[in-house]
Order: sequence, then C-alpha cells, then structure tokens
Amino acid sequence: MRVGIVGLGLIGGSLGLALRRLGGSLEVRGVAHHAEGVAAAQQRGAVDRASTDLRDLSDCDIVVVATPINQIQSVLEQIAADIPRQAIVTDVASVKRPVLAWARSLPDPSRFLGGHPVAGKERSGLSESDATLFRGETWVFTPDDGQELTPFDEWFRLVRAIGARPQILSADAHDRQMAFLSHLAFTLSLAYAQTVRPFADPRLGGPGYRGMVRLAEGDPTLYEDITATNRGPLVEAIDRFADVLHDYRERIDHGDRVGELFQQGARAAH
Repeated sequence: MRVGIVGLGLIGGSLGLALRRLGGSLEVRGVAHHAEGVAAAQQRGAVDRASTDLRDLSDCDIVVVATPINQIQSVLEQIAADIPRQAIVTDVASVKRPVLAWARSLPDPSRFLGGHPVAGKERSGLSESDATLFRGETWVFTPDDGQELTPFDEWFRLVRAIGARPQILSADAHDRQMAFLSHLAFTLSLAYAQTVRPFADPRLGGPGYRGMVRLAEGDPTLYEDITATNRGPLVEAIDRFADVLHDYRERIDHGDRVGELFQQGARAAH
C-alpha cells in the first residue's frame, strides 16, 4: 500500500514518521513545496521518497493533503487529473465545511473524506514532527450526508494503528466545536499577550503567564487562514466568552464575592 502526503510540516511529517514505524509493505510518499523540504523530510525519515511534483502520487492508494488550509483547494484541483479514480483522498485541516466543497473538483468526490487529527503543538514545521503526536488523540472525520464509509476502512485501520481514535461528526458540528475548543483558544492567547505586554514585564511572569501565551507563539498566518474559513462559529464563540468575561468584570468591579463564580468556572474545567 502506498500513502502519499502533500505537505511535510508538523502534521504531515508526524504522520509520515508514524506510518513508517508501522513497517510492513506500507510505502510513504511525500510532496513538499520546495526542494529543501524534500531533502529535510528524507533526512528526518518522514518518507520513503519525496519530491516537489504532485504527479508522483499518481499510483498512491491513499492521498493525505496536509498543507495549510489556504493551499488545499489548489492541491485538490491539481491532483484531480493524476490520482487513480479508486484512490481515496483525505485532509487534516481544522475547518471542514470549505474543504468538502473544494473536494467536489475530484473525479469521484465520494472518495474524499474530510479529516482532522486533533493534535499538534504551538510550534509548526517539520523539525517539530513527532511519530507519537497522534497517540491517544481524537481524529475527527466529517463525511457528507449519506456518504458510504466502507472505502475508507483501511485508512481508519491505519489511523488506529498510529494511536489515534477516529470519531465521526458532521462538518458543521466539527467546525462549531473547533471554534470553541481550539480557535477561540489561540485567539484569546494572542489577545492576552497583546493586552499584557504594554503593562507588565514578561520576565516576571510565572507558569500561569507562560501557559496563557503559549498558543500566541504559533504561526499568525496559519491562525489568520483558519479564522477566515471559520468566521461565523468563531465570532459566536468570542461573543459568548465576552459575555462571561463581562459578568466577571462587573462582579469584581462592584466588590461582589466571586468565590461561587470562580467555583463554577473551576467545575466547568473538569
């Protein structure tokens, strides 16, 4: 079996490392944007072979698009003419509704299944890749209504073999969940860092400060592309957070005892 991975950053590189650890007859092909990325992926052992040419995936059984979300539409359009009609295609983007629409450019859209491994690090890039990145993490799949999932059984088996837990959600449900669970988190981390920096010395910050700004150390361009494709659900999440924060502000300003309020927040975290 041949698995092709387009995009050899943190997720694509980690996937390649994890699949290659399975051994057997599995071959991992990679496509990177630049020759330097090809050389780095081969040196790191993330692929069996790699190139910068999407046509090298023409005999793959499974193709995983692991590029930033703003490149997925172009990749799908380019591979449409070259990959076998029976090949299955999936992706790893954290927003699913637009990706499902773009996949309709494929010769057989029913062979595409949207996917999102809910795993990662605050820093991106191949150098951060890790074969154990997906271990114990959820891997969400977002089929179209009524889509037959039997063709993806082998991919589900591989996902389980590298330690992830497949879960099925609709694209709408997934994107709303991620707006609250992930996209709101990095938005707040960035806003917190921007709020604090003019008034406080980061060198005095302890674990609490470092935990709050951790996500702000991620790639701003990646964050921008995610928010642009999941704007509505994220705005809802921000508005709901703003309402809760305003309640905290009002009670603290009025000198109210906020122990019960804080206890509610602590219970919500568990």
